[in-house]
Amino acid sequence: MGGREVCTLELAVIFVAFVAVTTLISFISLGASALGGGPSADAGAYPVLTAGEPHLAPVGEVTGSSSVPGLSGGYIDTLAFRIAHTGEGGPVNLSRVTVTVMAGTYLEVLTQSGASRPGPGMWTATPLSDGDGGTLLEAGEDCTLRLNLDRPIPVDEGLTIKVRPEGSIPCTITGPVRVLVDAGAFS
Repeated sequence: MGGREVCTLELAVIFVAFVAVTTLISFISLGASALGGGPSADAGAYPVLTAGEPHLAPVGEVTGSSSVPGLSGGYIDTLAFRIAHTGEGGPVNLSRVTVTVMAGTYLEVLTQSGASRPGPGMWTATPLSDGDGGTLLEAGEDCTLRLNLDRPIPVDEGLTIKVRPEGSIPCTITGPVRVLVDAGAFS
């Protein structure tokens, strides 16, 4: 019966050794991470502008209308507004801009459209593309952004639009929307 006790003792020693080695490796990994031995913090990170002003600013008011018959007045799904380059930094490539719309429980990141009239969930800028696939907005220039949401939202929902050039602080547009009765006003 002495063999059975030896086997149990060997298993206990193996288990304790396993726990000790695992704990040691964990502490070494934690120590290396704390000392900066882990992966580089900026590897694959999105560029961030740490100071300064946004490169874009709103000009004028936001207008909206409904493309859905019977919902005009209280709901909107089509928006238009002007933005201008503030003169900070170089030209802004509008083809690399992110447009986000928030209103109440509605949140959508719109896709850029190459067409003059964007489809649902899309946006476009006028002037249209310069032929190279991008639209550069030079310092002091402005353009009109046209947005088509994927569903109508109530006019009184507290609309916030963020227009973010790549690597820059977003231009935030908030406030009331002037509702247009004629949806054809965006053509």
